[in-house]
This record gives sequence, structure tokens and C-alpha cells, in this order.
Amino acid sequence: MSAAVYALSSTTMRQRLPARPFAVPSDADVIHAIHSGDGLRVVYQPQYDLHSRRVVSAEALLRWDHPQHGSVPPSVLIPMVNRLGLHLPLFDLVVKEVIAMLQHLRRQGGDVPVAVNASIDTVCTPGMADLLATRMWDACLPTRLLKVEVTEDLPVLDELCLSACLNTLRAKGFPLSLDDFGAGSATFNVLFKMPFDEVKIDGAFIRDMETNAHSHAIVATLISLAQRLNLKLVAEGIENESVLAALLGIGCHIGQGYALARPMEREEFIQRQLTRPVAMAMTLKAM
Repeated sequence: MSAAVYALSSTTMRQRLPARPFAVPSDADVIHAIHSGDGLRVVYQPQYDLHSRRVVSAEALLRWDHPQHGSVPPSVLIPMVNRLGLHLPLFDLVVKEVIAMLQHLRRQGGDVPVAVNASIDTVCTPGMADLLATRMWDACLPTRLLKVEVTEDLPVLDELCLSACLNTLRAKGFPLSLDDFGAGSATFNVLFKMPFDEVKIDGAFIRDMETNAHSHAIVATLISLAQRLNLKLVAEGIENESVLAALLGIGCHIGQGYALARPMEREEFIQRQLTRPVAMAMTLKAM
């Protein structure tokens, strides 16, 4: 989510555009939704260890249900939010929801990191690291549970500023992830200069692996590069079991996508985290 830590990434929060013409909401609609929260909600897509099928983290995704236009794709909403300069209010709205969810989950014995998408402008907002850390500490939550996923078009105009802000976030214990890894040559330049802990392979490459030999080779190369740089790697856009098997075959161990789980409403996500260990234990016992 571009609006602040919620600069919903063009890939992560990406939904495919409808086949029929889509009536774009007005600027006034967007302004009202951001400031009132009407129609906006956060859903959670689990990220899995591809071997054990255990949830290791999740990504917070923004959804907007417009009273006239219905479900508005993030690919429509986020550019409007950025153009209107509303990324910080949106960030504030989403982060509050994620922290509330993490608190509720932890009170019931659950503990899973959640990634929130942040534009470069959001990350470089003065005092952002202190603000996030204070909110997590006030909620009695460790900062490691809130992953900051940087999601915006490159190149970076002020690399020094971005590097300093990312290092401050990392010093306070926030994991840092780079979205859309491999989507452009500028990504590599940033990766080598910035203190990321994790990279996410652009879902477009993952979806084309079975039918496009070039995509398969690119994914294999990106996985190898991430391993050499000692970076965690997440594949997004896994839509069937054959792609999942192919990823395991070339050394990718963490992923998300419809083949594993669709984005879930808050209550379902919490319930899944609380019941899954029991279900897995029963399955193993039956085997």
C-alpha cells in the first residue's frame, strides 16, 4: 500500500483488472475513504514454508469496497492515493489495524510476523522509524513482528536518505523486505546498497515459469543470487502445485499465492493461526 507503510505495492496488493471497463472512483471518493475508513479493510495472505506448509509470516493487503463501484482494485486505488498525497493517512489506518490484529493474536498464544507495504516516500518520512517503534512498544509487541516491505517504482532519487531510513528501521528491529525483486535493473542497484533482509520475486515471473523458459531461468538466477547474498527469499503468485514443486526444485523455500491460501479476513486468519498446529499434529499422528 503506497499510502505510508501501506503503499500497497503494485505487485503485492495487485489484483487483476476486470475484463469489462472499470468506472474509476473520483478523487473525492478516495479522500473520503482514506479519512473516514469507510469501505476500507485489511486482509491477510499467509506466507508458507513450502516444505512443511507451515505459516511463517503473512502480508497485509488493502481492500476497498466502494458503495457504487464495488471492489476497487489496489492497482486503481494506490496510484490515486499517491497522486493525492494521502499515503501517510492510509499508512496510519492500516498499521493501526495490523497492530490490533497482532495484539489479539498474541493474547491467544499466536505469534506470526506481518509485512506491511511502504512506499519510498513513506519510509523516508522524518521520524517514521520512531513512530512505528513507539506504536509497537505501546502495544507490548516486539518490532520483529512488523515487517516493512518497500514497494515502489525505482530508481531511487535519494539513495542516501533511503539507506539512512532503512538502517534506522533495521536498528529498531524491524525486518526489511524488497518487493518485486528482479522487475527491473534498478532493483539490483538498490539491493546491493540497501540493508534488506528479504526479497520477494515478482509474481509475474512465478506465474510464467511453466510456460516460459526465460521466466524459469530468471527465477532460478534470482534464487541463487539471494542465497549468495544471504537474503531470505519469498516467491509470490504461486497459483498451482506444479509451480510450487518447481520452486522447491530450484531452492525456493518460502512462498505465497492462491495455491497455498487466498487472502483472509482478520477473524479467519487469526483462527487459522490458532488451530493449524493442532490440525498438523493430528495429520502427522494419522500418518
